[in-house]
Amino acid sequence: MSSLTIKEALNLTSKISSPKEAIMLLSHILKKDNIYLILNEKRELSENEKREFFEALEKLKKSIPIEYILKKVSFYSREFFIREGALIPRPETEILIDKVLEVAKEFKNPKIAEIGIGSGVISIMLSLFLKEVSIVATDISKEAIEIAKENIKRFNIKNIFLYNSSYLDNINQKFDIIVSNPPYVANDFKVEKKLYFEPKEAIFGGEVGDEVLKKIIDLSFKKRVKYLICEIGYDQKERILNYLKDKSYKKVEFYKDLSSFDRGFILKI
Repeated sequence: MSSLTIKEALNLTSKISSPKEAIMLLSHILKKDNIYLILNEKRELSENEKREFFEALEKLKKSIPIEYILKKVSFYSREFFIREGALIPRPETEILIDKVLEVAKEFKNPKIAEIGIGSGVISIMLSLFLKEVSIVATDISKEAIEIAKENIKRFNIKNIFLYNSSYLDNINQKFDIIVSNPPYVANDFKVEKKLYFEPKEAIFGGEVGDEVLKKIIDLSFKKRVKYLICEIGYDQKERILNYLKDKSYKKVEFYKDLSSFDRGFILKI
């Protein structure tokens, strides 16, 4: 195998991916930070490093997300384990956590349920910020539950209780807050190629897209929780408001993401 410098490897990666992902990949393979890459761009990769690099490059060519290749994702300034089988956390979901933290101030020992824990980032961050919290989290995917377990173990969390179930089936506890980043994309919506590597049940929410959201809303009223805090699709605000018009609740507030798109709501019941 011919020689390959850091600069050459970065250039090769940037041709099929973004410069940011090129840096992420090389930093991971060499176990060095960004500054090292800049200062040592003429350094040649070892045979093992080259082998790992070209294997990763082939995966990038197939549009496999970089997070699945590296088996890690940065979220809320922490590093989490991720692999195929759980949705890759997005930066916008950090806003969801902030909204839950605001509401949780009302409760001395908040009892929270998360529907669809995925990789575990929401429940784990809430547990790290809220020391007296108790969290029950569910997911229909056994793979997602295993990934969440790994992250819970890494962060040494003791107050998250996992259930491999749909919604809150067979869970009879009472909760103050339900939180969820549910699937809300319509089944026939054409998503970018990378998304096809992520679990379909975590992305597609039904024929219209808001079917799962509506079931979670109904469940929140049935469970008589104080708050439901949920992410939504950018175009679903009016449909959610319309769905709530015949229900009795105290207040609903929608929030936007950093791009000024509608991203979620806080429903006070």
